Amino acid sequence: MQNLSRSLLAVACLTGVARLGSGVEATFEPSARIDALFAAKAGAKWPGAAVVVVRDGVVVHSKAYGHANVEQGLANTPRTKFRLASVSKSFTSLLVLQLVEQGRLRLDDPLEKYLPGIVGGDVITIHHLLSHTAGMPDFMSFEEAAKLPRESAPGERLNYSNLGFQALGRVVEKVTGRSYEARLREAILDPLGMKDSGGGWPAGPSEGRATGYLFDPASGGVVLAETSNADPASGGLYSTAEDMTRWVKGLLDGRIVSPAILERAWTPVTLNDGRRGAYGYGFMLIPYRGLREVAHGGDISGFNTYYAIYPTEKLAVVVLSNVGMRPPGPVPEAGAVAHEIADAVAGDRLGPRWPPPIALAPGVLDRYVGRYRIDAPAPIVAVMGDAIEIRRDGERIVAKGKQGEAEIFPESETEFHSKEGPVRISFVLGENGAPTQAIVTLMGLREFHLTRLP
Repeated sequence: MQNLSRSLLAVACLTGVARLGSGVEATFEPSARIDALFAAKAGAKWPGAAVVVVRDGVVVHSKAYGHANVEQGLANTPRTKFRLASVSKSFTSLLVLQLVEQGRLRLDDPLEKYLPGIVGGDVITIHHLLSHTAGMPDFMSFEEAAKLPRESAPGERLNYSNLGFQALGRVVEKVTGRSYEARLREAILDPLGMKDSGGGWPAGPSEGRATGYLFDPASGGVVLAETSNADPASGGLYSTAEDMTRWVKGLLDGRIVSPAILERAWTPVTLNDGRRGAYGYGFMLIPYRGLREVAHGGDISGFNTYYAIYPTEKLAVVVLSNVGMRPPGPVPEAGAVAHEIADAVAGDRLGPRWPPPIALAPGVLDRYVGRYRIDAPAPIVAVMGDAIEIRRDGERIVAKGKQGEAEIFPESETEFHSKEGPVRISFVLGENGAPTQAIVTLMGLREFHLTRLP
C-alpha cells in the first residue's frame, strides 16, 4: 500500500494520455475498451458518466461520456458535479478516523457518550457503527430508529445501515463543535483542493451539475429522476471526477489519515462468531476475481457512483454516472465500468468470476429442499417476499422467491452462491444433518436469516 501511496503522488495530468517521467507519452491501451462501453449511445442525447483511471502514479484516462443535461444538450465533463450517494460514507469514516488519531474519540467509545437517549446506545460503539455491525435499523428516519429496539446485537450481523452513518455524522459534530459539512471542508476538502465538492443538492438544473435520469423500458429512453434529499454523512455529498482523483491521491499518500489507520479501515470486520464481513470502516472489501479491491458504490435519484482501488495493480478507478442503476439500460453501471477496467489491466492475473461449484449427490441436495421463512425488515420482505422455496431440479438446486428463481451453486455442503446477483446462502445444519436455518448475504453487506418451515 505504501508503494501505491508514493506512486500516486506523481499524478500530473487529467487527459486521456499519461506523461511518463521520461517525457515520453504513452497511450493507455484500455481507453478504447472504456470508450466502447458507451459507444451504443455515442452521439445521441443520453446521460452518461465521467471516468478517471490512475495507474502507476499518473492519470492515464480522464474522459466523460454522454450528457449532463439531456434536454439542454449539455455534455458531461471530468469537472461535472455528480451526486456521490453512499460513496459519502467513505468520507464520514475518514472524518471519524481523523478524530481517533487525534485522540478525541475512541473506536470502543459507546454511542451513548456522544448521543444519549438512543436505544442500545450503551453497547453500540463507534467500531460497530463504522462497520455496519451495530444492529441499527434502516429505511426510516433517524429519530424513529433511535426509539426502536436494535435488529440484532452489536457485532452479531453485518447489516448495512444509512442510519448508522447518520449517527456518526452527529458524533463528528458533537466532538468538533462544527457542522458536518464545515468539518468536512476544513479537514478534507480544502486541504486536498476539492473545490467542486460538498453537500446538498438543489432541485432542478444548476450550473455545472449533472441531472439525474432513470432508464424507461416503456419508451426505450430516459426520464428525469425525482430529486431526493440525503443526510450528508450517509449519502448526501457531491463531487467531480477530477476532485475524486484528488481525494484518492490524498487518501493513499497519507494526507487524510495515516497508512496504519487506513489499513485498519481496509480490514474486513470480524463478527462475534468469527465470520469475516465484506466491509471495513467505510469501505467495501469484496475481492474482485481474486484481486484485493477497496471500494464503495452508491445509487440515488438517477445517479450511480463507484470508485475502486486495486493496491497490487497500483490502479485506482473513479466512475460517476448520472443514470440510476435500476432499471438497467444501455448505459453501463459505474461498478461494471470499474470492473471492466480491472479486467483490461489485470486480465491475465485474474481468477474466475465465480468459485468453481462442486458436485453434490442428489441425496445431499434433497436435504435442502423446502420452504424457508424470510426473517428480515419489512422493506426487504416487500421486495423479496416472505419466503424462499428451494427445490431440486435433477442435479441442480434452485431457489425461488418473489422476484423469480435462480440456480444456486454449491461451494461446499453448506455454502451456495447465485450467479444472477451477489447473493450467498449459508445453511445451518441440525443434528440430523438437515438444515434448520440459513443465512442469506446480499453483496456481503446485508444479511438476514431464513427459518425452515415444517
